[in-house]
Amino acid sequence: MAWWAWLIIWTVLVLGLLGMLAWLGWRLFKKGVAVFRALEELGDKVAQLNENVEELALERPERAIALGYPAMARRHDLHKERRGRLREARREARLARGKLLINPPTIPTLRK
Repeated sequence: MAWWAWLIIWTVLVLGLLGMLAWLGWRLFKKGVAVFRALEELGDKVAQLNENVEELALERPERAIALGYPAMARRHDLHKERRGRLREARREARLARGKLLINPPTIPTLRK
């Protein structure tokens, strides 16, 4: 084979290699850009989750020993009173519903 044939073959091979490397480099660049966008979105989501965690953090109750017996007894009494009021309100609502079932306001109009 002539020397110029080898030159053409190697030129085509080197240009093909450079073209393939350029194409693979471009693909890698595009994927890198997509990764950085995803990381940015992930950072935003993590920041939002951190805000939610701070908002929803549980408050630690005070220790009963540190407060003392009178304060804890007062809290307990207030809690019992509140439960009693809620229980009474539920009872009144049940009685009102029961009265509506026994004497609904529409019965006199139905009998006319």
